[in-house]
Formats: sequence, structure tokens, C-alpha cells
Amino acid sequence: MRFSDTMLGTVLLLLGASIAIYARTLPAVPGQQYGAAAFPTLIGLAMIGCALLLFVKGWQAGSVPLVARTEWTRQPGALLAVAITIVCIVAYILLARRIGFVPMSVAILIVLFRSLSVSWGKTVFFAVAATLVTDYVFRSLLLVPLPFGIMPRLPW
Repeated sequence: MRFSDTMLGTVLLLLGASIAIYARTLPAVPGQQYGAAAFPTLIGLAMIGCALLLFVKGWQAGSVPLVARTEWTRQPGALLAVAITIVCIVAYILLARRIGFVPMSVAILIVLFRSLSVSWGKTVFFAVAATLVTDYVFRSLLLVPLPFGIMPRLPW
């Protein structure tokens, strides 16, 4: 599928604005110059900037269809990979509080890596390493509370 730059720009603008507006409701962290809102606000503003670039590119391209089917959508397994990604995102949203960030992240990364035919050794290594690095950065450096779920508290 090929979406026009104007359509993607509109979606990105709405999503970026929603993130930036919602981030303002997040609480400040006592004793810190930045709080829980800093990172989401930066992400939202970056998305808005990208949306504006897409609008300009779409305007320069002229009239193009909003959605066009491309060659990759006809390849076996391509749409299944998209469906797997969407299911992983929905599963994280629904289960992360009960199960926890670390087990959910490892499970999702394993599913995604295996759907890309990454070997089991690399899959397990990178899934665990990426999860632990992400957990450390968000909990310790950005002070973002991630759900523990069934996991005991990690040393950081």
C-alpha cells in the first residue's frame, strides 16, 4: 500500500498534536528540571514537524491518489507481518499492566524478530538486551514508571 504524503501528514499531525497536548497533563518530577512530559512532548513536536514536511512534499507532488496498492502487498506474508505488528501493539496495551514491561517487551520482540526470520540465538539475545537497556533508560534516566507486573524490581 502507498499512502499519499498529504494523508500521512494529516495522520501524523493529529497524532503528534494529541501526544504533545496529552503530555502536558503528565505530572512534574520533584527536584528535576524535566519531568514525565519532556520526552513525549519532544516526540509530539518532532511528529508535527515531520507532518509539515509531508504536507509540503504532497503539495509539490500535485494530485495523487490517497491510497495505492504496491508490489510488496502482493508478496506472501507481507500483510501477515503487518497484522502481527498490530496484534503485538494491541497485546502490549492490554497486558502490560498485568504482566509487566520486561516480559511483554521480550515476548513482543521475540515474535517480531522471528517473523523476520532472525535466528533464535540472535532473537533471544537482542530481545533481552534491548528490553533491559530500554528499561534502564526509561526507569533510571528518564524516570518514567514502567509497569512491573509479575516481574520483581530490577537493580536500577
